Order: sequence, then structure tokens, then C-alpha cells
Amino acid sequence: MGTALPISRTLRGIFNARFICQALQEEEIFAILHGQSLFPIGWIHTHPSQTYFMSSIDFHTQYSYQVMVPEAIGIVMAPTDTSRSYGIFRLSDGGKKILKDCPEKGFHLHKEPVDGSPLYGDCSNVYINSCLRLEIFDLR
Repeated sequence: MGTALPISRTLRGIFNARFICQALQEEEIFAILHGQSLFPIGWIHTHPSQTYFMSSIDFHTQYSYQVMVPEAIGIVMAPTDTSRSYGIFRLSDGGKKILKDCPEKGFHLHKEPVDGSPLYGDCSNVYINSCLRLEIFDLR
């Protein structure tokens, strides 16, 4: 089994509109991570009133992580989803090809990968250990 890498930060700089919340000044986030000798291998966010899934905006965010680290994960917390309160996702190879060529912003539809695979899927190789120490820095 590999090294455990707990999620350890809450970030500041948030643009909030009616249906979207977006991190701002992400260069500050990377400066803080670099100063702590940390490297992001994924991201976490909520769908407070929806199910766990990845939206088109989430696809683009996930793509930016997977370009840097192919194993990067995206975690979606969905506290009101009665079937499952979270999902841990990664883009498929076909999904990465679609996102690489997608110039659109905001909510929009994506083509299906030509190989017939889904754009993304659940990460079955992520081990959740609730006993790991979690450190949170709220920079808002």
C-alpha cells in the first residue's frame, strides 16, 4: 500500500454566485502549499443540494489536476444525497482527450469519448481511513 496523504487544507478566496462557487487567487494557494512542502493530488468540493456527480465545470477542474498528476482525484461531497453522500472520481483517458480540446467555460455539455468510455468514473483504488490526522487551515 502507498503512502497515506490526508486532505489537510481549507482554502480562501471564493467567488459565490447563485449556483456556483469558485476558488480565486489560486496562485496564493500554491504558494502556501509550496511553503509547507505539500503538493496537491486532488481537490474536494460540495454539491450541497444535489447528488454526487461531476458537472462540466468539475470536469475542467479535474482535468487541470490530472494534467499535472495523472492519479489526481476529485471528491464531491453531497450531504443531501440519500443514496451516497460522496463520490471520488477521476477522468477516463477518453475524458481527458475530450477536455483537452474543450474551449468552453461554465456549464455545458461534452461529447462522449470516441472509444465509448464514460468521461469519468469512480476511483475504486482509494482507501479511506477515518483515523488519519486531519489538519485544516481556514484562510478565508
